[in-house]
Amino acid sequence: MDTKAMRRMLCSEIVSLQVQAGTGRNRILKANLEEIWPAGAVFWTDVRIRQYTALRFVGGGFEFRGRVSAQKLLRGLGYLVEMQFYPGCRWSEERFRPKHLFNPLVLLANRVFETTLCAARSPFDRPRPAAFGRTASAAALPAEAPLKIACGS
Repeated sequence: MDTKAMRRMLCSEIVSLQVQAGTGRNRILKANLEEIWPAGAVFWTDVRIRQYTALRFVGGGFEFRGRVSAQKLLRGLGYLVEMQFYPGCRWSEERFRPKHLFNPLVLLANRVFETTLCAARSPFDRPRPAAFGRTASAAALPAEAPLKIACGS
């Protein structure tokens, strides 16, 4: 499976989600689009939608169709519903750019940049003084105090 195709983008946009019930009648729900990637999307809704139920929504003038592949109840918050798009139905940022679209890889790249290129230099990066090149005579060293035992008797 192409890992680039499965890269999920975070977003937040209220969409009208059309749910096709088994009886053939359609319901329209308001749902928050939470994540989107080329092969699917995740919605937050207050209504339970059964697995394999047909869904569709419109974004950017394009209609995206698919089926529920997973759902999870978060008590007191609602349901997270994952939709897998039908073959031939693909999302791209050029087709539909949801509000508040965020690529988590940008955050990772910024962290890597901050820690590698913008990090303060360590004390070991300083030039060493020339005194380390010379050896001292044993007579010039001060006498060491006896060691104390840190644990036990």
